[in-house]
Amino acid sequence: MPSRNEPYAFPGGRTALGLLLCAGLAACALPIPQPSAAAMQPAATTWTAPLPASPRAAELAAWWAAWNDASLNALLQSAELANPTLQQAEARIREARAQAAAAGAALWPTVTGTASLQRSRDALMQPDTAMSTGRLGLDAAWELDLWGGVAAARQGILANLAGSESSRDDVRASLAAEIANALVTLRSAELLEKLAREDLQSRERTLQLNQSRQRAGFASIVDVALLDSALADARNQATEATANVDIAIKALVALTGQGEAGLRQVLAAAAGKLPTPPSLQVGSVPAQVLAQRADIRSAAASVATAAAQVTVADVARYPAISLRGSIGTGRMSMDGITISGDSWSFGPSLRVPLFNAGKLAADMQAADARYQQALAAYQQKVRQAVREVEEALVRVDAGNRRELDLQRAVAGYRTQFNATESRWRAGSASSLDLEETRRLLLSAQTRLVTLQRERVANWIILYKAVGGGWPASTSTQTGIPS
Repeated sequence: MPSRNEPYAFPGGRTALGLLLCAGLAACALPIPQPSAAAMQPAATTWTAPLPASPRAAELAAWWAAWNDASLNALLQSAELANPTLQQAEARIREARAQAAAAGAALWPTVTGTASLQRSRDALMQPDTAMSTGRLGLDAAWELDLWGGVAAARQGILANLAGSESSRDDVRASLAAEIANALVTLRSAELLEKLAREDLQSRERTLQLNQSRQRAGFASIVDVALLDSALADARNQATEATANVDIAIKALVALTGQGEAGLRQVLAAAAGKLPTPPSLQVGSVPAQVLAQRADIRSAAASVATAAAQVTVADVARYPAISLRGSIGTGRMSMDGITISGDSWSFGPSLRVPLFNAGKLAADMQAADARYQQALAAYQQKVRQAVREVEEALVRVDAGNRRELDLQRAVAGYRTQFNATESRWRAGSASSLDLEETRRLLLSAQTRLVTLQRERVANWIILYKAVGGGWPASTSTQTGIPS
């Protein structure tokens, strides 16, 4: 027995003392760098371009449904089921989730079971003797996360998961915008084809009437030649318009993965009807609007991932402690003699980086440089996003005012054409006058259809610029300050 003046050395005392030391060190986790709130916020506090104002408006998430276009909804559903880019994004999310689970497992001990059975004979040592050996055991190991390196790595992987989810949402928004633009292109092509066919029919009637007048001696061969050339030109434009419709349909076939025959049936119900999307409700605070953008959330997740890697690189410069243990039982038989027994071991091991020629310090500097790059890339993305929203707002506002002017122009050219056609029929206007007014009317009608297509496309651009309709995931955090 030890005397009263001697400390009592209880069994395993040194090991327990080591565990207490490990527990104390575990409270010394290194912090993950955090960017300031100002670095993550856009410089703009309000929009300078006018916000859209309309009695018919819809929130971002419900905007596509508010189009009230059955063909658009069908196209969006088909595209989401068959789009390879979206499928690739979904696979990346599954990969990131698996990596996050693996990183979380690193915080826990690993236990491995072992079993072996061997029969052997060595003719050189004991020619007539065979030996049987068997062993059964368990091995355990646990590297203590003293400085928070494993936790930081897991935070980085979770941020990467959030970035993958945001990238998926960005793909969905881009795909929806691309489908809608392709549909609008088709509808405008159908309208232009309708105008070209109507113009062709009008020119055919005009030529037939002028040929009758020539046979009666009231029109010259020059007038007939002029109208015949105009008819050929109209037929050329009608053929081109029909080809544009077919090309637009094939673009939708590629985007949706549907067969062309079935797709044409879906599209036939609203042929020639340009969609009229409602106004978007755009928030007045840029920071709140940009937080809806999946690409901004993805860039913020990249910042969080890079920040976590800085801590991981820093932790590599510090000592590491692992706890290892094993238990087992074995049996050996030879020449009728059997020996069996148990074994066990337990204890900590310390790993201290002593000399690495500056590699670990260089690794940390590189990780910090990557973090600064990610932060700068995020800030550039935010600036670009503010610009995109501002430009989209300007386009939407200008498109609304331009359409009113073009509608007035079309009405005026139509009145002029009708009057000139009446005068031509009465013989007081030349065929050249008639064709000139017809050209002005057709040109104005074409510009109006083109502008209407651009107006819808501008709304789609604004939809994409303000976030695309998919809110931030509630399962992961990206580090964007609200």
